[in-house]
Amino acid sequence: MKNRALWFCSLAVLTLAWGQIGLGQAQPAAAQNSSKTQTGEEQSPPASSTAPSAATADNTPSMTIRESVQRVIVDVMVRDAHGKPVHGLAASDFSITEDKQPQEVLSFDTYDFDKTSISRGPNAPPLPPNVFVNIPKAPERGPLYVMLYDMLNMEMEDQITARQQVLKFIQSKPAGTRFCIFVNSDELDLVQGFTEDKSQLYAAMDPKSPKKHVPRIFLYARNHGKNDPYTAVDVLTHISQYLDGIPGRKNLIWLAGTFPLALNAQQGDSAYWDSNVQSEINALAQSQVAVFPLNVRGVVVNPEGAGTGGTPTSGGGGTNGTIAGGGSSLTGNYVVADDLASATGGRAIYSDNDLSSMLADATEDGGNYYTLTYAPPDQNNDGKCHNLAVKLDKPGYQLSFRKLYCRVPLVTTEAGGGNAGRPNSASSNSGPSTVTVPSAAGDVLQANMRQGAPMVHDLIFSAHLRTEGRPALASPEQMAALQQQASYYLTHRRNKPPAPLPPTQVQRYVVDYRVLDPQLKERATRGGQEASLEFTVAAFDSEGHTLNGIVNDGVAEASAPAGDNKTGLFRVRQSLDVPVKAVCMRVGVRDRLTDRIGTLEVQLPLAAEPVTQATTH
Repeated sequence: MKNRALWFCSLAVLTLAWGQIGLGQAQPAAAQNSSKTQTGEEQSPPASSTAPSAATADNTPSMTIRESVQRVIVDVMVRDAHGKPVHGLAASDFSITEDKQPQEVLSFDTYDFDKTSISRGPNAPPLPPNVFVNIPKAPERGPLYVMLYDMLNMEMEDQITARQQVLKFIQSKPAGTRFCIFVNSDELDLVQGFTEDKSQLYAAMDPKSPKKHVPRIFLYARNHGKNDPYTAVDVLTHISQYLDGIPGRKNLIWLAGTFPLALNAQQGDSAYWDSNVQSEINALAQSQVAVFPLNVRGVVVNPEGAGTGGTPTSGGGGTNGTIAGGGSSLTGNYVVADDLASATGGRAIYSDNDLSSMLADATEDGGNYYTLTYAPPDQNNDGKCHNLAVKLDKPGYQLSFRKLYCRVPLVTTEAGGGNAGRPNSASSNSGPSTVTVPSAAGDVLQANMRQGAPMVHDLIFSAHLRTEGRPALASPEQMAALQQQASYYLTHRRNKPPAPLPPTQVQRYVVDYRVLDPQLKERATRGGQEASLEFTVAAFDSEGHTLNGIVNDGVAEASAPAGDNKTGLFRVRQSLDVPVKAVCMRVGVRDRLTDRIGTLEVQLPLAAEPVTQATTH
């Protein structure tokens, strides 16, 4: 199948005006509007930006102004002597240093767990069938939370109680908090993408659920890398790759009985992992991922290693300690958890029998923080790492923040063409290109097009998805195009090209977009630079493999003379042939001028809708 170019059309079914969508209260999210590179730096100052959803009393959003400068982002959690989050601090209360050299704080934002996001509101009018908007039905609360349920590093007796405690937490979790769930057993698997829906999260942990869920009990841990630092680093690497590019802070809550990482390994030890582990921890921190290790063992009576002064390197009661798969020293394991949390700006919680309360504490702590940015003294991406330190001009408080950032050169790719590996970059309008997942570094739109990624509503749009015709056997041309897509259709054989696959049933989908974003309208009204948008859609199977995708450029609808067209309205159509086993589709829009994006995910199959509506152009 050849990717089709876009054409503009009148969408009679999309009669949603901005005022009809119905918005609830908005939360400032300046730090989430930035385009972040893999160096852990952002390229626009949040000090001069406000979230597109941050509406004033008359529902007129403020304008986002962006500049192309580098900023280092540092999230800081502040807790009092009782471990409770501290509110009401100002930028003047903080100071920050890089390699012990004072830096000027250029922007400062406060994130309060109790503040909620934009929403459609309870009185919003119903949407037409198969019309979706990237505005949540109910307000979102807090940043993103990733639950890593690590059965590989849990004892069997702990797996039963841990599951019960997690289910208890899910039933009572704060409304609007968005979690995704990874399970680590015989492999790392994303069993539930980001959602605030308690029923979906519960089903992912429920062994009786007919949907994808975590195993009831994992019996063969020792055959799959139990207490192995190699395996642990690989798991963290895959999760950080999944999260990289998703805007804003992410809290990784790691549930395990041991955390087999040797941050303090000594040269000559049997498993010298210091540099490898440290590199992965840096990558997590630079992606704004704070790690919260939660030990599921509870209060341990007669802990191993207690009588021998066990540490991460001494091993305590075992031969190799926590370095070579030990975890034999409980004290050493606690130290590793503390070091991991400290390095990334999170918090380790252990020696507590109430895992549900531990999860609640981690959720609240991770949702209350301050974000500071500064301009790095050296703008070169030289690969060097630098020490960060934040101090508070008030005594008696505990601060958690990442300790390092590294200036790593950006990686580009040939996929899709365009500048810096991005398909259809700002200087390229040569037509559509295929979606590539994972994406090139810095490609904020494609980074948010992974299955299970959260909805992003920095740029507001609606999309009408519909089928066209009936499923049919793919033609040779269509199969050739599908086989060029991501891993689902590729058969890897050493020194041989992938073998052609037999035809499969495909269904054609049509996506009609309507972008009516307040900031685009305000920018056009003020005579600002005309927006240049790119649109993308991708389809996925149940394993998260990309089945097909497309990226196109779009320009403002020319329904009126250029001087009179002040609406900032974009209407765009895409069509895509999708294998019938697809379970969901993601659609997204990006404004190149500001790098603001919007995404949403739609489950398949689509709802039935009237034939007259489905064929209206």
